[in-house]
Amino acid sequence: MNRPPIYPPAGKTLDRRQMLALTAALGFGSLAQAGGHDQGVPARDQDPDEVEAANEDLVTRFCKAWELRDVEKLVPFLADDLVYQMFEGRPDLIGVEAFRSEVGPWLSRLVRVEWDIVRSQAIGPLVINDRIDRFIAGPDGRDMVFRVAGIFVVQDRRIVLWRDYNIPGRPHPQA
Repeated sequence: MNRPPIYPPAGKTLDRRQMLALTAALGFGSLAQAGGHDQGVPARDQDPDEVEAANEDLVTRFCKAWELRDVEKLVPFLADDLVYQMFEGRPDLIGVEAFRSEVGPWLSRLVRVEWDIVRSQAIGPLVINDRIDRFIAGPDGRDMVFRVAGIFVVQDRRIVLWRDYNIPGRPHPQA
């Protein structure tokens, strides 16, 4: 499978202007590509709205699966060569095995996880959602609530790129 390089390179972060430019480029660039499913572009006989709906549905199901607190329930949604940045400034996790080893132990210690999707939009292979993520640690830990914009790129029915960006100054409903 031939994929374009992921931007930004591992270990780099984007400022707000770069993020907006990247989001536009990913969305509009994907619409201009020729080809089939492996690049997230619908085949000629496939409705682009159906592809976008399927990509948005995949990401929504992935987000809801976090409530199960089991990394093995999340892995089937992810490409083997996933690039994941948990938050700005944190180094990328490269590959599903890195995701599994980093997220699995932490996730299993939580008492409850709730991800509320406030809104979601798909443009070709790009899915953006506005979420409120709640991680309930119980009496021995610290509960955390984040308002984030999640940026996902879907190829071959798997998430290949995922970055979360904090939304500063946004209210946290029922935080």
